[in-house]
Amino acid sequence: MNLKIDKSGHFLIREDGEPFFWLGDTAWELFAKLDRNEVLRYLEDRKGKHFNVIQARALNLNIERPNAYGHKAFHDGDSGKPNEDYWKHCDFIIEKAKSLELYIALLPAWGHVEKKRNSSKDILLSNPERAYRYGLFIGHRYRSHKNIIWVLGGDIKPTRHKVYDALARGITEGAGQGKSDNVLMSYHPPGGTYRPPATSTGEFYHNKPWLDFNMIQSGHRIGNKNYERIMEDYYRTPPKPTLDAEPCYEHHPVKHNFKNGEFSAWHLRRRAYWSILAGAFGFTYGANGIYQMDKPNRIHKRSHHKFFWYDALNFEGAGQMKFVRQLFESRPFHIPDQSIILSSEGTVDDRVQAARATDNSYWIIYITNGHSVDLDLSKVSGLSTNAWWFNPRDGLTYTTQSEAVRRPFDIFQNDTRQSFDPPRNPGADNDWILVIDDAARGYPAPGAVSNR
Repeated sequence: MNLKIDKSGHFLIREDGEPFFWLGDTAWELFAKLDRNEVLRYLEDRKGKHFNVIQARALNLNIERPNAYGHKAFHDGDSGKPNEDYWKHCDFIIEKAKSLELYIALLPAWGHVEKKRNSSKDILLSNPERAYRYGLFIGHRYRSHKNIIWVLGGDIKPTRHKVYDALARGITEGAGQGKSDNVLMSYHPPGGTYRPPATSTGEFYHNKPWLDFNMIQSGHRIGNKNYERIMEDYYRTPPKPTLDAEPCYEHHPVKHNFKNGEFSAWHLRRRAYWSILAGAFGFTYGANGIYQMDKPNRIHKRSHHKFFWYDALNFEGAGQMKFVRQLFESRPFHIPDQSIILSSEGTVDDRVQAARATDNSYWIIYITNGHSVDLDLSKVSGLSTNAWWFNPRDGLTYTTQSEAVRRPFDIFQNDTRQSFDPPRNPGADNDWILVIDDAARGYPAPGAVSNR
């Protein structure tokens, strides 16, 4: 199950060379709050919805707070004294995820390293030696688990770089026998809620040897155009993969206040398609209730609470994320390219985002509010184009008259300017994806092939 960077530097592949599309879910408090039966219910649900990466932190926000079984991570709050009972529960979660072919994007800690505390019991403080010791411990413990992707940071801009270098070195020595090629590592940055459109690790850690791919956090503000930051990352040198690892969360309060409204499935879908077509190698979904694993008598942030974790399992957007994965797994790797768009590219509610095959044999165009677009079909290889309307709400292909079909809705000559008008009337929640293929290539219907 090892993953590595492909030769382009923009995507992940498996050991056998097969592409790996990251479809993540956000479960920060998975290790801290759920018991084993709850863990099984959660992981099996996410597997059934085609997620393949679970983002979670190994420690509670407060390391003195016990897990679901009353076990603290360390005796006396000392990271040199791990509590075996706590870590056995972590073992169970990681091993169960492996049995379901799920990767854990594991944060060893959540920003503890940046917090200015005087307590000698603080997990990492600002001490590189302590960070290295903890990294060595957790890396060595999970050295045989090939389903772990290591993620430093935790919603915070780094200032203590030596500490993160030491933590990365400890993990690499413990999990990868000192070889960086044996571990896959990134960093979870602060968000774009109050710093639009997003923050990326590329802004401060792109050239770190331990950073294999970038993460951005576009955050919890409606107008954040994550495609802008993703495109910046895509063109950084040397090339490294990137993705939006924390967009808005479904039913999360806009700008952290329910008075501003809540994010809908439409907001999640557009963050997904915007970012992937701008060059990301995948996407991480989030849901209010699940990310903090709220349950009766264990509510982390009451100002944000509205759902218990099990009530949020079947949010509309969560069920629609599998169509994202199916669509992109039905075509080879793509590269971002807006040049086919002759009409306005738009910005937020009316954004049009496009990408193509490296040989121009297919193009994918996401239309955020379903308005008509004009395209230059001379950009498509071959003599004629198959055109498909892919519905991101149900994963089916349609005619312009809203009839579900498993064939192209039309065939066009590839030397003309052509206007495309999606099904239904333009407006909120009427996003559509236009897929146009070189007819001679014989591509399957969009989303029809998903072997991974």
